[in-house]
Amino acid sequence: MINLNSATAIAKRFILPTLLALIILGIPLGYQYFKLQKERGSLTALQADLDKNKAELAAKRLSQEAEQIEKVKALGVKEAELITMANQLKKSLLLLNQRENEHQAAIVKFQQEQSLVHQKAKRQPLKRAEIQPQKRASLIREVKAYPKKRPSLGAALKKHVEAKEYRPAVVSPPPIAPLPVVKLEESLPQARPPGACASVDGGTDATREMARLKRKISATSFKIDYRPIALTPNIRSGFPEDLLRRLGESNEFFPRNVSIGTEYPPLNAQSGSLSSTDAAREVAFKTGSQFVFSGVIDAGIGRTDYGRWIEVEVDAYDGLSGVLVAKRRQGMEIAGENEIEIRSLFGSAKYFSTPFGKRFDDLMKSLIKGIKTDLACIPFTAKITDIDIDNNKIHIDGGVASRVAPGDKFIAYHSAKRIQSEAASKGLLGVQTIPVASLTIRQVFPLFSIGELSIDPGKTELHVGDFVSAQIVNREKQK
Repeated sequence: MINLNSATAIAKRFILPTLLALIILGIPLGYQYFKLQKERGSLTALQADLDKNKAELAAKRLSQEAEQIEKVKALGVKEAELITMANQLKKSLLLLNQRENEHQAAIVKFQQEQSLVHQKAKRQPLKRAEIQPQKRASLIREVKAYPKKRPSLGAALKKHVEAKEYRPAVVSPPPIAPLPVVKLEESLPQARPPGACASVDGGTDATREMARLKRKISATSFKIDYRPIALTPNIRSGFPEDLLRRLGESNEFFPRNVSIGTEYPPLNAQSGSLSSTDAAREVAFKTGSQFVFSGVIDAGIGRTDYGRWIEVEVDAYDGLSGVLVAKRRQGMEIAGENEIEIRSLFGSAKYFSTPFGKRFDDLMKSLIKGIKTDLACIPFTAKITDIDIDNNKIHIDGGVASRVAPGDKFIAYHSAKRIQSEAASKGLLGVQTIPVASLTIRQVFPLFSIGELSIDPGKTELHVGDFVSAQIVNREKQK
């Protein structure tokens, strides 16, 4: 049988201290467990908040991406609208230039008419029917008879004094001046258009004179026939600028107002009411040039599978009539993997130092040589800008820059009428010209000269807008 006193003593000695130690140690552990459970709940809440924020950020990012896409679309629409507005503005500028040219042409025509009326008023003689002899008025005077001195008383007056009739002297009318007849010099050629090629030998004075004078040239932009056009920067205006530069270095041509000409579209791509002839005359009038160049550039695939074929077509238009006077087409194959140069501007030294540019440089040299050959027989011409009838001074738009010198002799031509082709095509064949007289240069300035006609300018049909040509007088006939 268990002794209660012994059990109680054992409990008091071992069990109660153990329980008390467990209670003392369990309270902090329980508190730590409670605290850990609370922090675990906080972390769970934070995780939920993070997931929620992540979802919100994802939704916001999608929304921003959608807005960016909408903005890009809106920018594309605005860019298309700006391109459309730029095209409309370009068309408006072309129309404005056309109207300005029409206005300028009307002003020039009005000035020409005024000058012609002034010239006619000064040189117009009286017609034969207007000079009539004076009417013979009756000049019969009543002569009163005065008696002679009274004779002496012894002498008687035997005769009756009668009145005598005195007739006036017959006055003949002044001689009628004959109509002025303008006699051209015997050495002047017959009506020869400015573009006609004179048949001269290689060593004559005429050839040397034509080679000395520099003819004024300009060019429009060129049409590009390969895609994409943006592969070669500034090719539209860079090619004609380099073409004019090379022709100017040949000492046979004088480039005029290059930047003005290259703003015009290609002449073979003109649309609307302007034909290529009218457009060429407009460019020549704006730039003050004798020839206008335009054409097409094609850099397509080569004739073989391994290479590229380049072809350039250059058209030369006469600035006076606007007709096509020369056409030159030059082609060249660039073999190998020579891509179109896109890292430099056309016409620069860097461009022509590349493999593609070197071959294009060879093509340009051959093209320049052909153009010089095509235009070699067309003489120098200059437009008459002013006529001083009283002092016999004729102003032309060619001076030191064109190598015009004092003492040079030109032939002044009057533009009679424009010759049209058949009614179906309504094309212009040229301008009929009439030689008027020879012009001798007296004063020379950088861009214009002043000369004297060999006859009185008041007795000619010469007016502002006509031209002079460098065809030389045949000296053998003069001798």
